[in-house]
Amino acid sequence: MDMPRSAFPPRPHPRRFFTFDRLLTTLLFLAIAVAAFLMPAQGDTWWQLRAGQEMWRTGHILLRDTFSHTMNGAFWPNHEWLSQVLFYGVYMAGGLPVLTMVSGTAVTVAWWLVFRLTPGSTRARLLLTSFVITSASAMWSPRPQVLSLLLLALTMMLLCSRRYFWLPLVFLLWANLHGAVVMGMLLLAAALVATGLENRKAFPHLAFASVCCLLATFATPLGLTFWTEIPRSLARIRQLGIQEWSPPRLTSLSLIPFWLIAVALVVLMVARTRALSRDVEACRRGYLTICACALTLLPLAVTAQRNVPPFLLLAVPAIAALRWRGEDPVSVRSSDRPRLNGAITAVAGVLACGTVGYAYARPIDHLRWTPLPEASLTALRACGGNLYNRYDEGGYLIWFAPDHKVFLDGRQDPYPVDLVKEQVRVETTGDFENVFQRHDIHCAYLPADSLVTVRLLRAGWTPLFRDAHWAVLADGSGRSAPRSTAYRNPPLEPTSNRGIRSFTAWHSTSRHRLK
Repeated sequence: MDMPRSAFPPRPHPRRFFTFDRLLTTLLFLAIAVAAFLMPAQGDTWWQLRAGQEMWRTGHILLRDTFSHTMNGAFWPNHEWLSQVLFYGVYMAGGLPVLTMVSGTAVTVAWWLVFRLTPGSTRARLLLTSFVITSASAMWSPRPQVLSLLLLALTMMLLCSRRYFWLPLVFLLWANLHGAVVMGMLLLAAALVATGLENRKAFPHLAFASVCCLLATFATPLGLTFWTEIPRSLARIRQLGIQEWSPPRLTSLSLIPFWLIAVALVVLMVARTRALSRDVEACRRGYLTICACALTLLPLAVTAQRNVPPFLLLAVPAIAALRWRGEDPVSVRSSDRPRLNGAITAVAGVLACGTVGYAYARPIDHLRWTPLPEASLTALRACGGNLYNRYDEGGYLIWFAPDHKVFLDGRQDPYPVDLVKEQVRVETTGDFENVFQRHDIHCAYLPADSLVTVRLLRAGWTPLFRDAHWAVLADGSGRSAPRSTAYRNPPLEPTSNRGIRSFTAWHSTSRHRLK
């Protein structure tokens, strides 16, 4: 029997779905998704994968260094172990394309949560998000930081909606995924202050949840030492002068939106905080909490460009909240042309999918999935003995040359500051003899134009591989492949290394490079 027409819910009018504002929102998030799905791999990506591989193979959490010969067996406070396990599991399921897609999805969902949290009209939210996305995307890459962005946005959503019950679970997961859970604890402290002004009845519940969140951070392989190792790690980073931990430059064009947003946040906080704290509806929605959390992250962003993306993630809803004057009426204009908007949405979706699919199929140089020439890795496998490499390339070699233990790499935690500074001194002066003798070095993987490369060649080291960018050298006692097969007029641009030119150009300004 046919059901009466009234038994079915009414079909929504197409204008409600394909409004012009919704079209703009869709186009914005398609652009964010494409940029996120094309995030480039970098040094940390590879040693994270190798660590995950070892944990999958052994079934044990890595807390000792196994990748270097300089600090082999030393304690490694691995506070990102769960990310490494997850990343390698995703890699096994679909390789780098799927890993990059998962990382990109985490970033896109984080910004979607923040977009929903941002008050005001759709046009205002679109303008704010579009303005900051260039600065916010500068640090995107497949590594645990993208998971922290997602958890940061989720924490903000739970704080504003007063759903404190879920916070300890989020922090338990966060503490095992990434050390940026420390940033989450700062948000809780800021939220406690703001909640005391917004909703005093909710203060005891948030205080109890915050204590539970702190206790949850102890439920990691590091236990109580988690909160002693994180400050030590940060102190080592400051001493090393790693570029992504340096303050953002005023002269950087990509960071101009960050500086403007930072100034706007401070000015609006001075001008509007009192009025916002007296607005009953704003307090109910937790807008003062958003502003307090964003302001708490500002000093971190000013002192380290690595912290710019999480700050901007919260600065967008904070500025919108400070400018909020009540609800904006939502209306559907007759000029919206829903069918045209729907057609544009469909075409944009196809183009976005096609762009990502084309980039993965090649793959394009920007992705940096093949950072080192295969011929150089083949030559390195023919060289026996301890390896010398720079800080910058160690992460790549851990993954691409697993048979060789590295001299050092981007995991600053296992290495004493003196060792890293010693490597910088060797590269600066070219005086390698004492370091090579002390660490029994017989192989070297270096940039072709490195001063150490020149000195090694003068000292009689054998070039197993050399092109315009990289050199693999062995001393007389190293087991090396015959020169006739490993080094016979190598081409300046190896065909087996698609994308090496762009990687080398990028490498000179790498955000992980030591100053």
